Amino acid sequence: MGSIITAQPEDHKPKSCIEDILKKLPPSYPVGAIFLNGLQVPVTAITNVCDCCAYFIGENGQVVVVDAGKVEGLSFGEAETEEEEKASKC
Repeated sequence: MGSIITAQPEDHKPKSCIEDILKKLPPSYPVGAIFLNGLQVPVTAITNVCDCCAYFIGENGQVVVVDAGKVEGLSFGEAETEEEEKASKC
């Protein structure tokens, strides 16, 4: 028997795995950076995801609003400086 193919509306966009993760994070969850168009955007926390927008707190306390479907990646925690990285290898 052949497989059954179900039709989806033309306006249906598949969610990215990142968008799914964003929607599951609790308010004020620490996030080190988000990645948009291959660029790293430093943030300190996610505040919420509403409809298709994700809200973050930027490094200087400003609100950063982005299209949740366009976030390509997330970084959790703080990155080590070069000095800290060298010290941890010793």
